[in-house]
Amino acid sequence: MSETDELMPKTGNSEDWLAAAYEAHRLALFRLARLLTGSDPFAEDVVQEAFARLQATGQVPDDTLAYLRTVVANLCRNRTRRLVLERHHPQSAPLPVENPELDETWAAVQKLPFRQRAVVVLRFYDDLSEAEIAGLLGCPTGTVKSALHRALARLRRSLPHD
Repeated sequence: MSETDELMPKTGNSEDWLAAAYEAHRLALFRLARLLTGSDPFAEDVVQEAFARLQATGQVPDDTLAYLRTVVANLCRNRTRRLVLERHHPQSAPLPVENPELDETWAAVQKLPFRQRAVVVLRFYDDLSEAEIAGLLGCPTGTVKSALHRALARLRRSLPHD
């Protein structure tokens, strides 16, 4: 159970609990979705969808933040898959141009395959352990370790050295 879950009322009106969960976790989830997708509007949509799914369950998860992170990561993964498919089909709408204000490190992270990007963001931005990342992404811890190793090696090769 996360620290913020302890602060939220789990009895009484479920709408009060959901509002408290939204207030406690919305910003962190938006940042996670933004880092995984590179898109502010889509990140906000992902967060809204995650809370809609939480409400639809009709239950209070043991760890609300972990549940919501998993939903956000899965929705972002699905979006990435759709974008890859669109790249391979010329009749699809063109992909939006990346934000020119992003620095070269962020641009390099955005070019990583989804799993590598997700592992880097969850490890270094959300400061999750490899075991927590594995649980969130639904893969073995060894897969997380190898994805992180490959991602960091790829970033070292793609970024200029001083």
